[in-house]
Amino acid sequence: MAQRAASTKSRVLRAQKQRCQGTLELLRAGHEHRERMLEQAFRVQLEFASSLKIDLATATRAFQRAARSVKSSPYRLKDAVRFQILVQIGELLAVWYRDKAYLDEGGEPRPIAMEGSKGFAALAKRFFPALDAADIAEVLIAERLLFRNADGTVEPRRRVAGFLNANAVMLDRVPALMQGLLGTLTHNARAHRRGEETHCERGTIVKIPADAVEQFDVAVKQLAQNLINNVDDWAERRTRNRKPSTKRRVLAGVQVFSFVDSPARRRKRSKS
Repeated sequence: MAQRAASTKSRVLRAQKQRCQGTLELLRAGHEHRERMLEQAFRVQLEFASSLKIDLATATRAFQRAARSVKSSPYRLKDAVRFQILVQIGELLAVWYRDKAYLDEGGEPRPIAMEGSKGFAALAKRFFPALDAADIAEVLIAERLLFRNADGTVEPRRRVAGFLNANAVMLDRVPALMQGLLGTLTHNARAHRRGEETHCERGTIVKIPADAVEQFDVAVKQLAQNLINNVDDWAERRTRNRKPSTKRRVLAGVQVFSFVDSPARRRKRSKS
């Protein structure tokens, strides 16, 4: 009886040790784990490239050019020249939604004329001094960021800058977002080791019925807009009534996006 109890205890201890070793294995990251991560990241990029009708040969040439230039010229946000236009459009819309000169009695952005001291041309000149305001308005109307009323005034449709089409500006945004995400992961790993403050990295994954995706999209957009508005207001308060500083300024951003992992269609392998 005692031997059976000892044998049972020994099996339990071995099982606990195996579970512990399995758990510790999840915390180790050898060369094969890093290579697997990179392979999967490349798969994601190639799938995205395929959605833009970029074939494998073209993608391979782009990778080879990147491999040759990465050491001498690492990617930074300054390289996303067209993306800066989107940033400036976001700043223009933020002013329209925040500045009392552009708000109606209810605190909502009001329609404004193209000309005048408080017109769209004057507002656009603050952010795009070298571009024609009428051309900017036409682009924003075409991308459904602005709406033109019958009397010629224009008003914003939404506060967040984003184009609906895969144009040069939006394509320039893709590597900028990737750099922002991966830069945060790198910073946080270093900051954690040094006991410093980390960048924000939060997320949640939930299971929802397939027919609730549209409701999920609406809910997340509303919650995300509140976050963006609060960040804009915080930044505005930090800079309000402050004297010009000679200190170096940096770009800091918050990007919020939702996703749905739709099952991929797999090609059926033909039987040989």
